[in-house]
Amino acid sequence: MKTRIFASLILLSAALPLISGCGSDAHSATAEADAKKPKVDAVPVEVAAVAQGDITAKYAGTATLEAEREAKVVSEIGGVVLKLNVEEGQFVRKGQILAKLDGERHAVLVRQAEAEMERLRHNDMRNERLFERQLIAKNLYEQNKSDLASRKAEVELARLSLSKCAVVAPFDGVVTRRWVKEGQLLKANDVAFEMADFSDLKARLRVPERASVALKPGQPVEYRADALPGATFQATVERVSPVVDAKSGTVEVLVKVDNGERLLRPGLFSRLEISYDHVAAAILVPKSALLTGDRDSSVFIVRDSKAVKVPVKLGYESGNNVQVLAGVEPGAEVITAGHAALVDGSLVEALKRAAVAAAVAVVPKA
Repeated sequence: MKTRIFASLILLSAALPLISGCGSDAHSATAEADAKKPKVDAVPVEVAAVAQGDITAKYAGTATLEAEREAKVVSEIGGVVLKLNVEEGQFVRKGQILAKLDGERHAVLVRQAEAEMERLRHNDMRNERLFERQLIAKNLYEQNKSDLASRKAEVELARLSLSKCAVVAPFDGVVTRRWVKEGQLLKANDVAFEMADFSDLKARLRVPERASVALKPGQPVEYRADALPGATFQATVERVSPVVDAKSGTVEVLVKVDNGERLLRPGLFSRLEISYDHVAAAILVPKSALLTGDRDSSVFIVRDSKAVKVPVKLGYESGNNVQVLAGVEPGAEVITAGHAALVDGSLVEALKRAAVAAAVAVVPKA
């Protein structure tokens, strides 16, 4: 019996190294398989915290300044230019004589008409006495009355023609161009001068339909002119067109610009901004975080060191920031750089954390 037990122990001792060798081989195989698996590295990205801030929606556009009142001043009658009283750039008052034409012929016609009218007036006075004594027929009496009335009208017309021998300013304004020279023969309705009223300047904007709904007459407008850097001018919305241009989807807005100091001129290139909405405590993300598709937008947020793609609904833009109406909450971290190589669930490593500044203005482009 003892001999059998001893023999079993010897066999077991001999088998232990074999068993131990098998376990070691299995562990080595597992470690080798793990080593062959591809190592997943975290993608370095830049992130920014979603913030809250006020945002003011503005429409920004450009326009050419124009005068509300401008005119081509014509010569109403023909004649030779005898004298020029003004030059380009000169301010003139309504009714001021800009140029005088030769009116000698019209003066002769006035004297002729006045002489004929005077003759008929004497006849009328004589006929009055004769008609009272029934020494003249009624039809002759009435005929002279009619001739006298016609002659009075001719005199008035001749005097009017004589007055038109002077080209006068139709309103207060600035002479912007002179078309005539002394000694030049003008025909009736030839342009002699061009004028504009610099005190009443306007700018016309084409505003998107969405922005135009919130625009009303009297709203303030930020106005700047490239030719006058640093200068500020008061401007207001004067009129908003009641119709939408079907081709462009825009609405015409007329802006009145105050030119009390007369620094502005028609034709100046102008930049205008109109505030039309304000949102308090808006959710803001950097514009660089947006992934824009054909119909929707999304962002990558960092959650448990992984990039998670979430759709977002956008509102106004403000410089480098965008208002988010739905999709993310304040405090979340959005990826602003490095998301080109990401897919939903990618392992990421944040290299930089930037704060989103509160927006103060949104400037959508035309």
